[in-house]
Amino acid sequence: MPPWIAAAVFAGSVYQADQARKSAKEAREVAQREVAALERQTQTQIASQQQMAAQAKERMAAETARYAEQKSALEKEATRVAQELEAERRKMGEEESSKMRARLRGGKRSLLSEERLNPEVGMLGEGVSYG
Repeated sequence: MPPWIAAAVFAGSVYQADQARKSAKEAREVAQREVAALERQTQTQIASQQQMAAQAKERMAAETARYAEQKSALEKEATRVAQELEAERRKMGEEESSKMRARLRGGKRSLLSEERLNPEVGMLGEGVSYG
């Protein structure tokens, strides 16, 4: 092969290698830019997710506090209602017991108290007889 053909082939090979290096360099730069853009996008997403998580934690803490307050208020109300019901039950039991005692005693005393106009004060109604 003549030397000038060998030189042309060699020059063509060098040119192709140089073009391949330039293409590879450009591809690396493009890839680096894409990686940097993806990293920025990822960092932005991470920051927004962290912010959303912080807000969710704050809301959860507020809801938990509100729930605790409501629960406490409801427990106090339930205790108060239970005490009122217990007092009412006790009062009704006492009234029933006194009525039962009065029925069992019977007699003239029972009849007199029924005929009084106002048994607490002791005022007698008209036509009351003691005998």
